[in-house]
Amino acid sequence: MKLAIVYDKNDHKLDQQAYSQTYRHMFDALIEHEGWECVQHVTEDCHSDDIDADVIIIYDIHSSHHIDIENFKFHKAIKYTYFNDPHQTEIKGTYKDGTPVHKLGARNRVIRALTRGVNFVICPYNDGYNSFIAPYLGNDADAMKVWFPVAPKRASSVTSILPLTSRPHKVLANGHLWAGWDGFRPYKFRTWAYSQKNVQLVPHCLHSPHIFKGDSFVNLLTKFAAGLALTDWYVVPKYLEIPLAGCLCIAQKRDDYLRMGFKDNEHCIYVDRQNFKQVIEAFLYDIPFYQTIADNGRKLAENNYTAMHFAKYIFDHSKGELNGCSDD
Repeated sequence: MKLAIVYDKNDHKLDQQAYSQTYRHMFDALIEHEGWECVQHVTEDCHSDDIDADVIIIYDIHSSHHIDIENFKFHKAIKYTYFNDPHQTEIKGTYKDGTPVHKLGARNRVIRALTRGVNFVICPYNDGYNSFIAPYLGNDADAMKVWFPVAPKRASSVTSILPLTSRPHKVLANGHLWAGWDGFRPYKFRTWAYSQKNVQLVPHCLHSPHIFKGDSFVNLLTKFAAGLALTDWYVVPKYLEIPLAGCLCIAQKRDDYLRMGFKDNEHCIYVDRQNFKQVIEAFLYDIPFYQTIADNGRKLAENNYTAMHFAKYIFDHSKGELNGCSDD
């Protein structure tokens, strides 16, 4: 099979200096998958006849790459588009480095996808897809959804995994506390939890240039026995980066995390406002007890939800679709 991947060479999510390298890892894994006969990179305006591919993936994380591919809707390839942050409202502005940006909101993202003849929407968030994207797709919403969580690369390929007792006996609180816009507040519980005792708050790298980011984030994680994976909305990269780094993952329960197979007291510890303080105190009192849970969480992520697994899943899905089309 031949792959064409449509993307913006200047996308901040693909920048080696981005605060998270997860989406870069997923991009690299997609194009490096051994199953592709060849990979064509499409970054500029063109005609669909210029694209020689069986599968086309529009890797436009925030729908901010306004490329024009003439007659794209009628290209014979199976077409996918990736939607991150499905709640995203339309935004026009400028990044801190001066780069102009125009992100599409959910409705216009869907309209453009349908205009392009997209067959499938890859989205890492079931709740977000169902709430913000599906209403504009109507009866086709379920058939078009391709779910796979955000998928970092294996941390063990970057650094050794130390047992919990060999790490500083601390719980890491690290994550953006941005308040959002238009009333959207994704981090209410996280904000509260970060203010509690027995957790060590390390500011997000967006607030300080001296904080670990990108590929070096795992080095920060290895300095803690546990990490907080808290978000009132979606399973963000930290939900997998923490267990992949060998930390005990203390997480806010989310449907997608349950869907991945993370069970309470088996692969992670789920917390809410009612049990948070008790869980933290119990962990710090008897850290060795939690080693098996940390190991199980790491193995579950390593065996199922890395960037390589994401690439294989999309490859297998597209292969199945093409085989199904050839049988008709």
